[in-house]
Order: sequence, then C-alpha cells, then structure tokens
Amino acid sequence: MKFYEIIVADAHGAERILRVPSPTDAQAVDAAAPLLKSGESILSIRQTPDDGLQQTDGPPPKTQAEELAPATPGMAARRDAS
Repeated sequence: MKFYEIIVADAHGAERILRVPSPTDAQAVDAAAPLLKSGESILSIRQTPDDGLQQTDGPPPKTQAEELAPATPGMAARRDAS
C-alpha cells in the first residue's frame, strides 16, 4: 500500500491536505472522495514516502467487489458467470 497527499481547495481558495492509503494514485482519488467537503475540488495528488509512521485521514478505497456487493450480493465474489 502506498500513501498519498491530496491537496483540496474550496471555492474561496482555502486549501487543506488529506492523507490517504491507496494502491495507485487514481484510486487515491476514490479514497479521498468521501473526505471532501461540499464545494471542494482536488488540486493535486502526490505520493509520499512510507516512513512507517504514516497517519491517514481515511481508509483505503474499496475494491470493485466491495463496491458491487450491495447491488449484487454474493455475485461479486463468484468466479463463474452462471
């Protein structure tokens, strides 16, 4: 798992930094999305070194199976399509 610093800003330009764990930078956006306040936008994403003492503001992003589980209980984890 990698760690990312995501800088967000509101419409007035007030910035804040979110720290999230994620396997990729694209998925870091998914991890940060629930932490955004109304009207905030992501300005930048930067991977940070893992020094073993990382503090994060949220959990890692959900996997695709976790995302689909509420809509298709039991189906997301099945290997066969039938």
